Amino acid sequence: MPHASHRLDLLALPSDLNSAPDESAFAALSLRWSLDARGKSGDSAALVEGGCRRVWFDRPGRLMLYANQTGGFRARCPEISAIVSSEFGRAHRAWKAGGPRTMACVCGAEHALEHVVLQPAGAFAQWAVVFSSAEGLGLTDRAMGDLVELFGPIRTIVRRP
Repeated sequence: MPHASHRLDLLALPSDLNSAPDESAFAALSLRWSLDARGKSGDSAALVEGGCRRVWFDRPGRLMLYANQTGGFRARCPEISAIVSSEFGRAHRAWKAGGPRTMACVCGAEHALEHVVLQPAGAFAQWAVVFSSAEGLGLTDRAMGDLVELFGPIRTIVRRP
């Protein structure tokens, strides 16, 4: 397993996991934030506390789990907080292979994968605005306001790529 990176990405995701990517909103955001073709901004500190290296739009064309890539995460039952990382991992792999997006839990219930509590936080979404190599853990009021105006309710997560 690779060692955890010192680099952090801050991701802005739609609160609604069924939210499809809106190309016109991505284009409007690029113009509003003066992003060049590589996602560089002349003033990334106006978007992320401390700035970031670049901003890009991830549009995988399907629902996916956005979470830590290096260093992993822990999964907990949403009802009794028991650690269910193994169960979550198996259920996630089965879902990616075409199975249901649910997990048989140690508590005896069946949970939607998006209801399992991930630490550090992760989330399912069909797209993300990625602030690569973020220096801070929060978006500025300007960035959050622009995102909410163009896309609706937003949540943020931090991941180690």
